Amino acid sequence: MKYVFVSLLLFLCSLYALSIDGWHNIRFSEKTSAASIYLRTDSNQSNINLNKLVYNAGSGNIETDLATYSPGSYQAQVYAGTGRTFYGLRRQAGNEPVKVVPLRYAGTALPASNLLTKVSDDPANDQSVNHQDIIAEYISLSDTKLIVGLQNRGGGFPTSGGWFGPFYSYMVGIGDPSLEDPNDPDATAWALQFVNASGIMNHGLYKITGTSIDEVNRIADIDYSINSSTNTLVMSCDISVLLNDPDFTSWYDPANPSFGILSLVNKISVSFSGVSVTQQDNSNGGIIYPVPLYVDPQTVPVGQIGEVTLQIEDQDLYFETQYTKPEDRFCWDLTYQTDDGRIYPMFTSDPEHAAVLSFRSANLQEDFPEVDNEQGRIWVERTPDEYHQSNWYSYSFVRAVNEPQNLQMEVQAEQLTISWDPVTQTPAGTTIEADYYVVEYASDPASAFTALPPVATNSMAIPLSTLGEKTFLKVRAHKIIP
Repeated sequence: MKYVFVSLLLFLCSLYALSIDGWHNIRFSEKTSAASIYLRTDSNQSNINLNKLVYNAGSGNIETDLATYSPGSYQAQVYAGTGRTFYGLRRQAGNEPVKVVPLRYAGTALPASNLLTKVSDDPANDQSVNHQDIIAEYISLSDTKLIVGLQNRGGGFPTSGGWFGPFYSYMVGIGDPSLEDPNDPDATAWALQFVNASGIMNHGLYKITGTSIDEVNRIADIDYSINSSTNTLVMSCDISVLLNDPDFTSWYDPANPSFGILSLVNKISVSFSGVSVTQQDNSNGGIIYPVPLYVDPQTVPVGQIGEVTLQIEDQDLYFETQYTKPEDRFCWDLTYQTDDGRIYPMFTSDPEHAAVLSFRSANLQEDFPEVDNEQGRIWVERTPDEYHQSNWYSYSFVRAVNEPQNLQMEVQAEQLTISWDPVTQTPAGTTIEADYYVVEYASDPASAFTALPPVATNSMAIPLSTLGEKTFLKVRAHKIIP
């Protein structure tokens, strides 16, 4: 009996490194106005056959596809509760076993079968007797309980075929997913078993330490129920029994937990020569990651928009900002939008799950208009069509300014007063206001000019002693841009 269970477990559990990292960078959106949330996760595998997100909107567990969002990234939109909301995951790629993160069960009583997370399906009609034909198995966990489910084709879960048998055992077993040698005499497995073979064994949690019936020992009670409408047997045991067993904790790592699961239907026959066990059916089983996956939904922005800057380089002109958020959250698009409605999408090369993302616009050198003190701000799309905005940001950008015109001079009281018309346009005709002017002088126009301190007005009084006997003057208008 031990050999049958462990060898099938090995068939399912190869030497893949098992961890929640099978779903990379799990992240959530904020809660939408329609009380839903988006979950995204990454995978570096291309041969994914099954990729499901499990949730409960109040009437039982539901599975929905994690559909391809972008190469290597998958997304689903699902229900989000008013408080902490738990989710489950189910995935199968290539020839790997099914991998499952169970949706947590919050109750204390034994759950209904529709509150369990499916592990795997098993072909129907591969056994001639309906109650011996497994068609699916399930799992869940609460804070204190390990809960499993076994579904057959029908006929209930009879444990005896008569006064002298045969007897039937319905078993959901767990074991080390990295087990390599099914014949290893030191290998140990555990099973929740629904059975009533008089004088041999009855319902309970069993520890299996060998291949004979004497090495299948009952170690704890289980709770169980049968849902005849769905042909499902639900069983649970205290997790503490397993966690207090040194043989279990020798391989089970609470920091990166996983275990293999497999369901069996066995026939137990009793004769004068002894007790024999014959396997009738087994499930496809899977690998379980008992990790609580949840989000605390929020409708308010959880990220912070950094300072917006307009970067001007020799061959590049772009807006830039940073967005800071928790690693388990993501946003959709960032755009820079001006007060008059122009929109400039922003991009990042940082991974979506990063806590700090640097965003920039495309190169706007050829397309960006000249503006003076234009208002703009960042828009962050937190969920589709729901945005978070930064404070307004004011900036100016011009490619050149016109030269001051109508220069006039007047000498009075040992000083020269020079004035000119304010510069109000660029060569392209954009209306601006010059930020300051600089007057420069030299005794020879071919020599270097000396600049006087800048002024914000369109006139300046200069002591004649500063200029010397012969002076050439020129005035430049300046516009401050980032």
